[in-house]
Amino acid sequence: MEFDFEQVVTELGPALFRLAVSFCGNREDAEDAVQEVFLNYLRCGKAFADPDALRRYLMTATANRCRDLLKSAAHRHRRSLDEAEQLSGPQDDADARLDVRLALGRLEPKYRGVVYLFYYEDRSVRQIARDLGLTETAVRTRLVRARKQLKALLGGETHE
Repeated sequence: MEFDFEQVVTELGPALFRLAVSFCGNREDAEDAVQEVFLNYLRCGKAFADPDALRRYLMTATANRCRDLLKSAAHRHRRSLDEAEQLSGPQDDADARLDVRLALGRLEPKYRGVVYLFYYEDRSVRQIARDLGLTETAVRTRLVRARKQLKALLGGETHE
């Protein structure tokens, strides 16, 4: 089944972009990653059985592209999102969302991705596993580890 490219971009673009930001930590890299994913989709000419199969393909491609980007030498030499935020001045204690965003930015990309999909895209563990090519156990493990790290980063107590 063929899907209208403009409709795919309109419907799935925002979700792919948010996933890419959760991995990359910045808007520019996320935009580049999503653009490359859409270009590859347009070039491949692959037919998908249904919209869910297309969504899984694009989510997986986006996650993989972001991982590749994060491994690149150019990316390793840039400042991270939390370093840039800290250099811009003191944070307002009332802005809890910024604290969470900074904490999310300090997580490893593999944890940021599952946290984003689970909490912000409201995807189930099964759906995340399919989208990212992981086992459900791996997704649950990453969620547990991410929650533990977030709690520590945000000043909560952790119980070993």
